[in-house]
Amino acid sequence: MKDMSWSFVTTAIIQVVNILTGLLAARLLGPDGRGQLAEIMLWPGLLVEFGILALSDALLYRAATRSAAPKTLFATIMFLGAILSAVLIVIGYFVIPFALVGESARLEATIHLYIVGYIPIYLFALFVATMFQGHLDIKGWNVVRLLVGTGYLGFILLLWTTGNIGVNGFAFAYIAGTALSGFVGLIWLWRKGWVSWKPDLAAAKGLLGYGIRVHVGEIVNSARQRVDQAAVAMFLTSHDLGLYAVALTVANGPMILVNTIAGIAFPKISAAPDKEEKLRIFGIYLRLAMVMSAASAVSLAILAEFLVPMVFGRNFDHSATISQIMLIGLPFFAAKLMFIQALNAFDRSLSIGRAELIGLIGAAGALALFLPSMGLEGAAWAMVVANVVAMVVMAMTLGTTIEAKLLPLFRPTHDDFSAMRRLLRR
Repeated sequence: MKDMSWSFVTTAIIQVVNILTGLLAARLLGPDGRGQLAEIMLWPGLLVEFGILALSDALLYRAATRSAAPKTLFATIMFLGAILSAVLIVIGYFVIPFALVGESARLEATIHLYIVGYIPIYLFALFVATMFQGHLDIKGWNVVRLLVGTGYLGFILLLWTTGNIGVNGFAFAYIAGTALSGFVGLIWLWRKGWVSWKPDLAAAKGLLGYGIRVHVGEIVNSARQRVDQAAVAMFLTSHDLGLYAVALTVANGPMILVNTIAGIAFPKISAAPDKEEKLRIFGIYLRLAMVMSAASAVSLAILAEFLVPMVFGRNFDHSATISQIMLIGLPFFAAKLMFIQALNAFDRSLSIGRAELIGLIGAAGALALFLPSMGLEGAAWAMVVANVVAMVVMAMTLGTTIEAKLLPLFRPTHDDFSAMRRLLRR
């Protein structure tokens, strides 16, 4: 459990940093500016998620299963990332303006500039971090992922002290923090002897083959997770999007814990020698993710009414109510994410797309039903519905594809309590 302990310490720091950056964005930009910042980051982020071809998942799987040497994987993924970056930048130039109808020319120009910097730097840093994660160098993985948020915060503070902070400053501070993470990780990989610039055709085919199979599910998953923000951005005001973004900052805090558990679980499940051992490991991490997410959700929902106005300002009072609704869906999100890790580890990734599609349909239907009459609360309730639907469908998909019984996966065992005691002692 040493890896888990290191990861939770890192996660706690990341959570504090995320709160600080969210606080600064809210305090310094206000609801309108916070909404503009959210939109600057939303559309380029969706472009990457839709076009990444699940290469990070493919790299994680290939590294965890030791299907190629680290130097080969590094060179190949960087080669593929460079090509992908160029393609996505061109696509974004022509596609994103359709989502910005009615927005100012200045905001559109900022988003175009953000795309050029964000896409290649984000992919580079992501692949560097995945190299550590896939090879179970959890210390390295934690350091590089921590640097994204701390670097972002550091550059915000630097701009603030020079008096140059604003919406654009926040946006490009995030790019700078991501670049810092990738650069430090690159040096670390080089010292480990894992850096090479000679891509391998067979490795590229393996990465693309696995990634394309996973990508359908990833696209639908990204659309389902962002469809609420996109709907708010397109049909409500920047002020509303600013309130919603702060609610997401609060509600997404515990999700870092869930993603940490999932990030550790996937390579360990993948490396297990047989079906029974894979299921045993998966069950431990599934139950851990659900218990911790439920405890975090309840605690944060109780505190939100007092913390949100105090931390973010009275202009964001309404964000507390929205975040409390969102937190209802957190345990279901945690379970769904863990089932995705299991399906990927069993190389049943094609099944994820069908399950996520049903979740997306549920989210779209709930948004169409709730958003016009309930506004921001409707968007939050739509996401709760989507998480419940996606979790149920994903669980049924796993049970069907690998012929496994689901109920034992949710039943606590002595190993769970032993693992938790070891974690708490650390």
